[in-house]
Amino acid sequence: MIQINKVLGHSHDSNLSSQLHDLAHHNKVEYIVLDHANLQRRRFRAQTDQGTDCAVTISRDNKLSNGAVLLLEDDRAIVVKMAEDQWLSLRPKDVPCAIELGYFAGNMHWRVKFENELLNIALESPKEIYIDRLKDFFDQNKITLITHD
Repeated sequence: MIQINKVLGHSHDSNLSSQLHDLAHHNKVEYIVLDHANLQRRRFRAQTDQGTDCAVTISRDNKLSNGAVLLLEDDRAIVVKMAEDQWLSLRPKDVPCAIELGYFAGNMHWRVKFENELLNIALESPKEIYIDRLKDFFDQNKITLITHD
């Protein structure tokens, strides 16, 4: 197991990017994939995409982000890669329902984005939890769940 206790920099930093580029050409860059919620953690165990077991314990002054370089050696690098967010897409029936839905999502402190007439809620817990919280909106036909197939 590799012990990681600090962030060395970011993959776009000029002093690191060329080294990472060379290692990537030889398939020597490993990624720890983290979702939005886990980027906030300071202590955790994770496996890279190539199976390397890592124990991460970083101080509060270190911040994980997409592209954070955790290990850089002559023959290997470990970099944080943010998992693609999953979204719950909702179409409000009309403007009053949209306002009510936006107010509700804000009170729930849900991370949202707007796309045309849709309100997209970032799934940071199982989808069923969000659906259950929105039950009244569905029961009253105030919103429609949009699926992206």
